[in-house]
Amino acid sequence: MKNLVFAVSAVAVLSTSAAQASLLSDSIPYPYYEVQKSSEGHTNKMMILNSGIASLEKRLEIIRKAKKHIEVEYFIYALDESSNILTAELVKAAKRGVRVRILVDKSSTIFQLDEYYAQALKNEGIEVKYYNDAATIRVSSINFRNHRKLLSVDDTFAITGGRNVEDDYYDFSSEFNFLDRDVYVEGNIVATMRKSFDKYFEHDISVTPSAPKAPPATVLKRYKEPGSAYWQRIEVPNTKAIKEHKERIKKAQAFLTLNKAAKQKADMAANIGSKILAKKKLHECPVTTFSTDAPGGDFLTRLVDDYGDDYRFLRKTLFDKLISADKAVIISSPYMINSPKSLEIYAKLIAKGMDVSLYTNSMASTDALYVAANLYRSVFSWAGQEIKTYIHSGEYIDENEVLDQSVEGAAWGTHSKTQIYEYNDPNKNEFMIGTYNVDNRSNHYNSEMAIFCQGSQELFNEVKGNVVSRMDEGYLIHENFTATDKNGDRVSVFGADRSKLPKMLLMALPSWLLNLLL
Repeated sequence: MKNLVFAVSAVAVLSTSAAQASLLSDSIPYPYYEVQKSSEGHTNKMMILNSGIASLEKRLEIIRKAKKHIEVEYFIYALDESSNILTAELVKAAKRGVRVRILVDKSSTIFQLDEYYAQALKNEGIEVKYYNDAATIRVSSINFRNHRKLLSVDDTFAITGGRNVEDDYYDFSSEFNFLDRDVYVEGNIVATMRKSFDKYFEHDISVTPSAPKAPPATVLKRYKEPGSAYWQRIEVPNTKAIKEHKERIKKAQAFLTLNKAAKQKADMAANIGSKILAKKKLHECPVTTFSTDAPGGDFLTRLVDDYGDDYRFLRKTLFDKLISADKAVIISSPYMINSPKSLEIYAKLIAKGMDVSLYTNSMASTDALYVAANLYRSVFSWAGQEIKTYIHSGEYIDENEVLDQSVEGAAWGTHSKTQIYEYNDPNKNEFMIGTYNVDNRSNHYNSEMAIFCQGSQELFNEVKGNVVSRMDEGYLIHENFTATDKNGDRVSVFGADRSKLPKMLLMALPSWLLNLLL
């Protein structure tokens, strides 16, 4: 079942009308998949969050509204200023009696919220679990990560999309920031999203961290008397380890309240974010779809179970949506590793007269050079297949106000995971905002989630308009190994800043060897 999202024959499926074709999504069990229609009594409203600052402010806003429970689930939960701001607000919620649960993926390469922070949060009444704490030596099992991103409140409000909990995602960094996209959801579908969180939080693969143990008061140390030929073992105070243990406890405890720098940024972000949110509109979505993968995938389940059918659900929904569109498809993903099957489907869509456009990072804008190295192996041939690929230049796009000029001057990359499905009948137009990247990790290893909305021209036009605006600010790749900007002027295929080029070239070979894991 590997690569199921493109494993169904493109020829067979695309030769069948949408009305006749059965949906792969029909086999997905609840709560991993649900369609809610306003015509059937469901009410779901959405707000698109393109600004990082506004997205953080919206998170704080719904946390402050919480009366019963909050669910927090992220791939990355950092220990920087934006994380401090969010954490302090969660602690306040817990103190007023709200049940707060946090699920963080324990990927060794990015994991930061260790047992000291978990214990400090536990002391405030917040439950913390780690998803898949498989040891690094279990090379295959450690690949199965929880890449979902969710903040859910009282089965009423939720935010999902591309953003993790880290400064880069909220326009806070003077070095590197992401142009990302979240969707705020208010309505009946949120209960389903929360129930999917429960499945992850309560699964055996999610573990409660043990409390950090105090080091022993003394340790044995080898010692040799001056002039003696013999070593002996003596007991000495374990001063360094004890000091480090106490400092880590103190540091974790301090993280639960706003530090001075975070407080300053919180005030600035609140001022900017509230102004942006005041201009945003909440629109009802006539047909809302939620889809996500199942928890628990690892090396054993891949061997023993029907892994593709039992765990990899979201890619089925994405496949259904992709082949149903009849006018145009736009796919925005920070990483763009298209399989032969996906390229086959793009070709069939193009043969039907549809436009297929992709938007991803250049070498100058990526946070993963090994992925960029793979992109440049293939992207020029895509142009020859009439697939329009736009790359982000690496520069700031003046969409919304940011904290200061240092943020504007930072390097910028795209991180939004958005798909546009356009129809000749505008009433069928649909979009997806979620956590799914176009690469083998999201397709086969990572647990992902997404929200789809069909039937709202206001929401569709807003999402498509922002995606297209970002594409227009990027560079269009051509088959002859060139790129042009929106004015038609020739620009570097590697983006605005070529300083990463030598490093990328060094990574080209190892990244090719690791292609299956991308």
